[in-house]
Amino acid sequence: MKTKSALSYFGSDSEVAKELASMLDHCSHVTIPFCGGLSILPHLKARAIVANDKNRAALNFYRHMNNPSTREELIELCQATLSHPDELADAQVILASIQNGTVVQAWAYWALCWIARKGKGGTKNQGGLPSVRRTASGGSNASRIRAAADDLHAWAKQFERCEFESIDFRELLVKVADNRKCGVYCDPPWVQAGMNYLHAFNGQDHEELATALSRFRQTTVVVRYWDSEFIRSLYPGWSFLEAASRNQCNAVKGEIWITNK
Repeated sequence: MKTKSALSYFGSDSEVAKELASMLDHCSHVTIPFCGGLSILPHLKARAIVANDKNRAALNFYRHMNNPSTREELIELCQATLSHPDELADAQVILASIQNGTVVQAWAYWALCWIARKGKGGTKNQGGLPSVRRTASGGSNASRIRAAADDLHAWAKQFERCEFESIDFRELLVKVADNRKCGVYCDPPWVQAGMNYLHAFNGQDHEELATALSRFRQTTVVVRYWDSEFIRSLYPGWSFLEAASRNQCNAVKGEIWITNK
């Protein structure tokens, strides 16, 4: 696949997904409490995967991509999408006015993730204007959108491994077995920057996530965060790996990978 995410998401782990997934290679079952654009999915070796997210618009997209009777209609809509401000305006109207659950609404969410400037997916301010290239270097937004649409058949194969849920992480994580063949991959909203998400995290959320993960002894847990003393203080005794990825402005940003192994 040319695209690294099913949906172009804010704070995406697409640049480091392969390395993060390798930490869960031994797991037969992986739970993803904040699935977002599911960049990590193609790199996971697990036979069974639970993909969870509270963003109902994203889950509606995955629902129709997983449904053989509506998948082709959705892909055709995506393949016909222009890199044009009117497409974004139409998509925003559809999301706001049509009852949740339709194929057209699944297209609208996909369009908002891919047409607008990279890194707006899943945020409170999704939309804006297309990213129009004005120079002779690099590719174009049109080719990026087309590649994302053409890759959807391949992504659909990946989704077949997933069971999808849309519940709070507190309700989800208590159900996960503490077993050496199980894994949990968490890429939650980050401190400060994560406030841009539709479902933002505050300090208490970060603390309660750490508490929910602390019960696992055999299950492998991998957590991705922007490096901060606050986050480090929540995971005493855990291992910290310093890493880096590029943000939507192509700038290198430091991050930490936290694991109980």
